[in-house]
Amino acid sequence: MFKSRLFLEIFSASMLVVAALAAAMWLFTVPLVERKAYEIELEASRTILDNVFEMTAKMAGRLDETRDLTLKAYEAQLRTAVTLAVGLIEGVEARRAAGEIGDDDVGRLAWETLRSIKWAEDDYVWVSDYRAHILSHPDPRWHGNDVSSIKDEAGENVIPRVIEIARRDGEGSTIYDWVRPGSNKPSRKISYFRDLPKLGVVVGAGAWLDDIDAEVARRRVRAIDDMRRALREIRIARTGYAYIFDAANNMIIHPNANIEGQEFTTRTDPKSGERIADELKAVADSDRPLHYMWDKPSDPGDYVYEKISWVRHFKEFDWYIASSVYVEELKSSSQELSRRILAVTAGVGLFAALLGGLGVWRFVLPLRAMAETASRVSAGDLDARTGIRRNDEIGLLAQTFDTMVGRVGENVGELEDRVRARTAELEAAIVAEQRTQSRLAEADARQRLILDAIPAAIAYLGPDERFRFVNRAWSELVGRSKAAIVGEELRPIIGRAAWETLQTPLTRTRRGEVVNLEYAFEHRSGRRIVTANTLIPQIAANGATIGCFVLTRDVTDERETERRIFEAEHLKAIGQLSGGLAHDFNNLLSIIIGNLATAREKYADVDGFSAYVEPAERAARRGADLTSRLLSFARRQPMRSETLEVAALLAEIGTLLRRSLPHTVDVALDAEGGRHDFWIVADHVQLERAVVNLALNARDAMPDGGHIRLVCRRLAADQRNGWDEPVPEGRWIEIAVVDDGQGFPEGALARAFEPFYTTKKMGSGLGLAMVWGFVKQSQGFIRIVSEPGRGASVSLLFAETDPLADQPPIAAPPSDGEALFPGAMAIVVEDDDDVRRMALEQMVGLGFSVIEAESGEEALSLIAGISDIRVVVSDVVMPGLSGLDLARRLRADHPAIAVVLVTGFARGEAPEDLVDVPVLTKPWEREDLIGALASAIRARGGEDKERTP
Repeated sequence: MFKSRLFLEIFSASMLVVAALAAAMWLFTVPLVERKAYEIELEASRTILDNVFEMTAKMAGRLDETRDLTLKAYEAQLRTAVTLAVGLIEGVEARRAAGEIGDDDVGRLAWETLRSIKWAEDDYVWVSDYRAHILSHPDPRWHGNDVSSIKDEAGENVIPRVIEIARRDGEGSTIYDWVRPGSNKPSRKISYFRDLPKLGVVVGAGAWLDDIDAEVARRRVRAIDDMRRALREIRIARTGYAYIFDAANNMIIHPNANIEGQEFTTRTDPKSGERIADELKAVADSDRPLHYMWDKPSDPGDYVYEKISWVRHFKEFDWYIASSVYVEELKSSSQELSRRILAVTAGVGLFAALLGGLGVWRFVLPLRAMAETASRVSAGDLDARTGIRRNDEIGLLAQTFDTMVGRVGENVGELEDRVRARTAELEAAIVAEQRTQSRLAEADARQRLILDAIPAAIAYLGPDERFRFVNRAWSELVGRSKAAIVGEELRPIIGRAAWETLQTPLTRTRRGEVVNLEYAFEHRSGRRIVTANTLIPQIAANGATIGCFVLTRDVTDERETERRIFEAEHLKAIGQLSGGLAHDFNNLLSIIIGNLATAREKYADVDGFSAYVEPAERAARRGADLTSRLLSFARRQPMRSETLEVAALLAEIGTLLRRSLPHTVDVALDAEGGRHDFWIVADHVQLERAVVNLALNARDAMPDGGHIRLVCRRLAADQRNGWDEPVPEGRWIEIAVVDDGQGFPEGALARAFEPFYTTKKMGSGLGLAMVWGFVKQSQGFIRIVSEPGRGASVSLLFAETDPLADQPPIAAPPSDGEALFPGAMAIVVEDDDDVRRMALEQMVGLGFSVIEAESGEEALSLIAGISDIRVVVSDVVMPGLSGLDLARRLRADHPAIAVVLVTGFARGEAPEDLVDVPVLTKPWEREDLIGALASAIRARGGEDKERTP
């Protein structure tokens, strides 16, 4: 084996490599391992210190959290105490208000009871009035005294400041200085307090912050004990440990219990001569350890052993947390590791030499056989074989070498077959690619078809603001073909104004935002279009915006519907205001008309008196008519709904208008199909008044004459747009008054239904407002179509109903005429003093003995004590017990008493359970009052007894 030159070369080279690797491993690994092992052990010491520091921080955090939770628990306890105290005070006050106890008993039951309430150690409830006079306090120094001048350390008046907060906010809490019971030294205190404005007092309860701090201190001691037990279980290397001392060099926690609590300032470092405590503080939080000399437990007093300490300063407690370990313990593990590496290296080298020799020989022997075979092949013997049979790479190489010569020809044929097969594969791949491209084109065509069918307008902009894609809806929106848009810049397509509007949204979109905005413009057709636009950025994988999708939707109809709904709500609000004004004005007119009637009776013989009274009465009646029209607009005019045939009613109104209007105005009825089968449910009088009012407005719009058409037709399903509110599905009847006059002036349509708004020189402006109120009260809809100079059409829309079956005629009720009621006793119930006085005078004038009451409760009290009362005249709307509730109480408890209700809202009828109670509307005439009284007395069966001729 040693005669082989190749063997010697390979074996020698292998041994040199093994020796070089062993040396390199020793030089580069062992020192590094020793250093790294030392650093790891040192870092472990520091990590343990960091863990102890985190434990301390968590302990401090838990202590802070404990104080906050304790403070919140005290605050909740104070709220509960104040709530109970308020309940006690309000209960005592309720008993005093009910007359169960006197004013002197309040102090005994409330203030003295609260003085005795205490909990915890010195916590109590206190009560002060708004002048800082203490009404209840357990400390005799403050109970019953004025404390307004007591100040805290900041110089602020304590109780006046508390009262100010309570009266401003209703309740609150604050911290201030106060003297604890049994002490003369102020302590910090937290109080929760609540204002009782009805009693003019402030109720509070307090807790002492010293108690909270004491609880926190106890928990801190327990936390330090827990940390002490934990630190005594911690070990660094074999004998290292962690300890804690404070800024005064007092040892707080140490594994050696004998050292805890001692001051170690005098201990010095033999290496530097400085005090150990000062050196430890100097390296705190400096990211470097302290090296110093110390003794060992096995060799006490001999300070020749080097130690390392890491130190961190915990500022919240002013603690210094340190770890301590001997340097030789840190190095011992690295030295042991180095020795083991050396032994392993030597063993591996020897074993490698043995295996290398065997391996090289096994490798060289077949190579020599292959070399001899190669020589024979090179000489032309293609039948030469190595004869080597091995199950490794050399055996595979020998077998390959043996078959290589014989398969040269075969390899050429195989290569040609492979080329042909590969060519066929490539041709098939080309066909598949073509099919894929065809399917992609079909998918793209389908996608474009779908995008064109979507009602929303969609476009895509590149980063250069050029169109990459638009669908059909977007091209129709801008009035250009898709071919003329794609590839062009944004500005020339949408115009300069729209482009400038989009600059800020586009900038935000480039930053990755999704932006929504609305934009209105004039379409080429002349129609104003409002669009809702959404700009969506396309974000690349690197986060950059590479394009922008623009989604545009036509919201013109939606915004128009919102505008109409807003106008309808606006008119409703005006109607509510008008109703309230009409009610109050009716009260005033009742006083005026009633007093004018009384004055006419008393002073009719005075010369010239009628000349002054009659104009005032006419003016008051016009005012009553005005309030009636306001109530109609406010939808507070009670509806006497009935089933009506509209075409017949319009025919009657047309006949009336032809007789009343000038001959230059032509009135014609336009009923759909000439039929009279348009049935609705509405108030006959109100509908007639509305149509006449609209016809008179049409006449005023045609000073030189013209044509008025009264239209009646059914509403088609596609005609539900354009009304003041959205019209739901169903059957609807449209009533329209159409003229060819001047039309509404520009800007007048938006305010047409507002009360007191008019374009006439003479007019109240309540005509269309009354029509609008009647239509809304009938659950209908209204619409005005007008162009200046081309006429106007005002349409009313009502729900269609089924025809009314034939009904037998109803006989008219007999007239009561005038009646006088001498000697009867009555009560007038009215919260308005002037209206009550006027009604009282009229009742006295009719012969009644009258008692007045300001409320329903007072009236019931008077009726309970006076048995001769026969009549009650009551206002409907009053604070407390209303007139309707008063009438129901009288029906149940005093059925013989006649009741007349008075309302200032509108002429109305009583509810179904009070159908026999007449309702008198403010303002009333004397004859109306007499008729209502006679009807009420007759309904109670007392007509013959109470009326005289």
